[in-house]
Amino acid sequence: MNRFRMTAATLGLLSASFVPSMRADDNNKETRMTINGPLQVQDILLAPGQYVFKLTNPDADHTVVSIFDADGARLEGIIMGWSAYRVDAGDKSLFTVSQSQGSQPATLKYWFYPGDNFGIEFSEKKQANETGRVMNSKKKGPATDAADDASSTHD
Repeated sequence: MNRFRMTAATLGLLSASFVPSMRADDNNKETRMTINGPLQVQDILLAPGQYVFKLTNPDADHTVVSIFDADGARLEGIIMGWSAYRVDAGDKSLFTVSQSQGSQPATLKYWFYPGDNFGIEFSEKKQANETGRVMNSKKKGPATDAADDASSTHD
């Protein structure tokens, strides 16, 4: 009977040690975003489709974001932002996107993970044209919390 208790206790401790790895999405803030039109994220122009946003190094820096394709297999780019704060930490991901202006695509301004007051603010100093070439922006559009061209889901 003692051997059974020791085995059960050992299995219980081993199981508890794997719990943090099963919560990796909360650690790296993995969030899926579907866009219906072009979206500028600093110097990266994303075509319509689904993308995965993750913190690159969640243990050390909460402002560096990796953007992957829908499968998470191909890295679209790495973006460095800075800390942003919101008073209401809602239970859904929040992407704040500016409206597109003329031929310029909409721009990603902020990303907040569900339940977090702190998020990431993205610079809009670089924009790309249709060919993907980086160019300086001369226009700034109004920002909105709910853009028609973007939706997100938390995995």
